Amino acid sequence: QGRLLVCEGSSTTSEGRRVTRTEYNGRITVLADSFDGKPFNSPNDIVCKRDGSIWFTDPTFQANSDYEGHKVKQEQPFGVYRIDPANGKVSRVIDDLAGPNGLCFSPDEKTLYMVEGRAKPNGLIWAIAVNEDGTLGERRKHVEGLEYAAIDGIKCDESGNLWCGWGGNGNPKADLEKLDGVRVF
Repeated sequence: QGRLLVCEGSSTTSEGRRVTRTEYNGRITVLADSFDGKPFNSPNDIVCKRDGSIWFTDPTFQANSDYEGHKVKQEQPFGVYRIDPANGKVSRVIDDLAGPNGLCFSPDEKTLYMVEGRAKPNGLIWAIAVNEDGTLGERRKHVEGLEYAAIDGIKCDESGNLWCGWGGNGNPKADLEKLDGVRVF
């Protein structure tokens, strides 16, 4: 639709920890700022399906930290949420991943690829079946990073190739032959 969706991770004002949309006229519309009456931790990554549903991650990257010069209290578990396009209802669709940090859909939108950035001992990318009604089905481990890999963000191109940031303590770490990966830097 040509409008900008934004995850606002944290703020020193009350305007933060929310998901917004910038309208054509520049006005900001708050799409979600809480779940079950509690504020989000630090919304981080966002994707929109063709059906208009909006999916976003809510890790605790800025909660319980003074990264931005102040601490915000963690009131939600790590989570992935879906905003229903028909009624704006927010649903938590995943609550058991450590540090959800990137998400995208396959070209046919039948698979959600989900980065688990704080999985131990290594970061993971999950492939999760997406049901017609927007619920999630079977989850399988798709990629496991090596040597404390830091996977950050993910996108899927029209051919189904996954692209993501990858590093670990400043050094890229991956078994590219096993992943069929291509280093592009």
